[in-house]
Amino acid sequence: MKNTITNGRKVIPYEMLLKTLSSTRELVERILPVNGIPSLKLGLEYLEPVIKSYIKKAREGLPIIGYHFSFPAEYLQCFDCVPVCIEGTSYFLAALLKGGIENYYDAMHSWGHPFHTCSSQRGTMGMTLDGLFKFDAIITPTAPCDCTIASYPFFKYKKLFPMVMLDLPYLHAPKSYDYYADQLKLGLEELGKIIGQKPDFNKLKKAIEIENHVNQLKLEIFDLIKGIPSPIENIFNAVSAGALIFISGTPESLAFYKKMLEITKQRYSKKLHHGIPEKFRSIWPYMITFFSIDLLEWLDRKLGLSVLFDIFNYNFTEPINTKSDLDTMFLGMAKKGMHLPMVRQSTEFFDPFIEYCVDFARQFSADCFIYTQSIACKQFGSVPQLLREALKEELGIPMLLIEFDAGDARMTSLNTFKEKISLFMETLS
Repeated sequence: MKNTITNGRKVIPYEMLLKTLSSTRELVERILPVNGIPSLKLGLEYLEPVIKSYIKKAREGLPIIGYHFSFPAEYLQCFDCVPVCIEGTSYFLAALLKGGIENYYDAMHSWGHPFHTCSSQRGTMGMTLDGLFKFDAIITPTAPCDCTIASYPFFKYKKLFPMVMLDLPYLHAPKSYDYYADQLKLGLEELGKIIGQKPDFNKLKKAIEIENHVNQLKLEIFDLIKGIPSPIENIFNAVSAGALIFISGTPESLAFYKKMLEITKQRYSKKLHHGIPEKFRSIWPYMITFFSIDLLEWLDRKLGLSVLFDIFNYNFTEPINTKSDLDTMFLGMAKKGMHLPMVRQSTEFFDPFIEYCVDFARQFSADCFIYTQSIACKQFGSVPQLLREALKEELGIPMLLIEFDAGDARMTSLNTFKEKISLFMETLS
């Protein structure tokens, strides 16, 4: 049964996003050569129709469901709804709009929300405060960070949106996965009651099977990225994060990664590299600069520095078993949810994270790490120095630390990033 609530235009930021995607795609197609930045071209090509379909659904009166980025988007495919990622909307508008979304950050500061919380949430909160979003419900886990717990009550208590909170354990153990599997199932059932729909688990299975396939394609891509030079452009990291957030579980997601794998294989076989010849290979164990994703292209073309991956892109779990019973499927969903980017790192002690990073450096022949310490991610505040020491002791490679806000350029500007990385690269020569 479809919900036919008609509360007017409730997804104006998605309309803003669609407009910026369309104009950016038109610009890219006009000024770039045929083979220029294929991940950006393809990403825009596949993101645009999905966002357009969501806007159409919203205008038809289907329920608007806000969700936290650590709740896989394909899980909402069991409903006929408009999924809106709270964090993704904020950061991708920051990336694509001229001047970003600083006015919405400032609106929340004026309202009284602390400046040092996560701008990914603060941006969408500011848009909602301004009446641009009206959610029928919001679903979120209780992890990965304190900012989530501090910020999401705004939607519930200030805007009075129904909230479904999934209790996500911090201990990674069989009993935790069992517990979170129950939370996921109960949470989806509760969400269904709020919006007047019964979860369609057959649709959910199909969406999960798509992402199982996508996961395999991404693994193949990352095996090729181990090659020297890296066969993929830096900006793939930003586009892939967008695909993860906005089109997960859709045929468009599968088509995007199929084409990217073909292109990557061709480049790998010919030892081709995007931009100038690869001089150095870096891993960014945390976030890229969403306030200016063109930094990634500058690194490729001006410095010859490959960004092999960031925290949002190297995220792989075992395929979810959809062929058995529902309990087995939900257990697989729980394991995936607890191993997503930031969730895994923030719900464990620092030791596994350090081990992952050292192992990644070996596998991908990294020359250095660039650690972007977000002002909001206080749970990671003590990790950079420990990681720097481990990389130096184990592998003899250096790490650059840059403190920043991923969505707000006013804390650490694009020029500051370029200066710091340029100087750092001189030490690698």
